[in-house]
Amino acid sequence: MGVSFKELLHKYNAGECTPEEKAIVESWYDQLELPDLKALTEEQLLETELLIPRLPAKQRNRRPWMSVAAAVAVLVLAGGYFVYHSGNTQKHQPVAVMQNDALPGSNKAVLTLANGQHIILEEAREGELAQQGSTIIKKNADGELNYTGGEVQDEDALPLINTVSTPRGGKHHLVLADGTQVWLNAASSVTYPVIFNSQERKVEITGEAYFEVAQHADQPFMVVCKGQRIDVLGTNFNVNAYPDEPVIKTTLLQGAVRVTADGGESAVLKPGQQAVLNSLQHVKISAVDPEVAIDWKEGDFIFKNETLPDIMRKVSRWYDVDVDYGHYSHSTLTFSGEVSRARNLSVVLKMLETTAAVKFTVKNNHITIADR
Repeated sequence: MGVSFKELLHKYNAGECTPEEKAIVESWYDQLELPDLKALTEEQLLETELLIPRLPAKQRNRRPWMSVAAAVAVLVLAGGYFVYHSGNTQKHQPVAVMQNDALPGSNKAVLTLANGQHIILEEAREGELAQQGSTIIKKNADGELNYTGGEVQDEDALPLINTVSTPRGGKHHLVLADGTQVWLNAASSVTYPVIFNSQERKVEITGEAYFEVAQHADQPFMVVCKGQRIDVLGTNFNVNAYPDEPVIKTTLLQGAVRVTADGGESAVLKPGQQAVLNSLQHVKISAVDPEVAIDWKEGDFIFKNETLPDIMRKVSRWYDVDVDYGHYSHSTLTFSGEVSRARNLSVVLKMLETTAAVKFTVKNNHITIADR
């Protein structure tokens, strides 16, 4: 269970904090520059909401506080931390104007059958949804879609093609007929045959998807998306191929894949590497932190030196909001931090405001960014 900042403050004043909790409070206090911790108002307590005396599992080995250098302002609050890189050391307080907040996304998707029929998955009952040839499509109790009971497709038979698509503010998990698992991020889709043929397994995606491919050495797996093809035998990888992103990113977690651009350039990835395909069809390989690439699958936003437009594109998809960037459409401000995708939009925006001289106004599912 998390501890509210008010409770943490009371523990601090009573001398009951653990060394970790004490470090968190004192680090936050140093940045806030209040004359006395006891001087915090109810409004300030509500505004900051939660510190993180309990770090997420993947952060438990990290230090719970960070020193503030001359060019870096740090704030630990609301379930995450944000770092804003700037030459300006002025402290800013969050001033988000939440005329309308927005709830986080949820399990929402539409299944399109081979005959064109649409099934809204979040409204469908648990159990059998449809039959495609000899294949039964079922929805599990947790909302997962499963294809079972089919036989290998005859090479000369016309394949039955299905598509699962998520809206903005949606996500979905499904298991294909070969046992391959697919997680779809918001505003994404995967198109696939109900039964794969004996020669290959080929799917197409838009947006972002994470794959855990079932191993069938004699039946290669292929993912086709905007501008490239990914050839797989058995592996776990993430593909980010949104149409509004400047590049396509393929990140490998396990196994091996070959990324081939439509222009012919190709590269083989090792675990922990990412292939970036630009608009000129050039493929660049670099070592990355795979956790950052699959943050969405794990229920988090993890930003590492990302620009405001980079972050707001993710925010827009997950919270189903539009963004008016003003003169920030090409901003080079960079942010690092982590916050749960289960939090409301206002939490994310307040964290960004705390670390930069920007102001967000939210009204009717529309975010406006301006100077403060």
